[in-house]
Amino acid sequence: MKKYTIIVFALFLYAVGMFVWGYTKGTVTEMKALLGMAFMSVVLVALWFVYRRREKYREELRKGTKTQKDEREKEKNFTNKK
Repeated sequence: MKKYTIIVFALFLYAVGMFVWGYTKGTVTEMKALLGMAFMSVVLVALWFVYRRREKYREELRKGTKTQKDEREKEKNFTNKK
């Protein structure tokens, strides 16, 4: 399991807990609790996609850096052989 998935899941559990606690205490109405959970779910899904895109971008950067280093080494070796 990826780190960003765990973070988003933990935030979701925290949000559910807070809304349930507020609803049982009577400080939050049912409609406010449902709207709050809907909003929090949208935010967490967006956060998950951002983290996922960021992870893919980092992997591409690492691969790109490796290929650039390999090309530089090949170029150095080629020039040194002459």
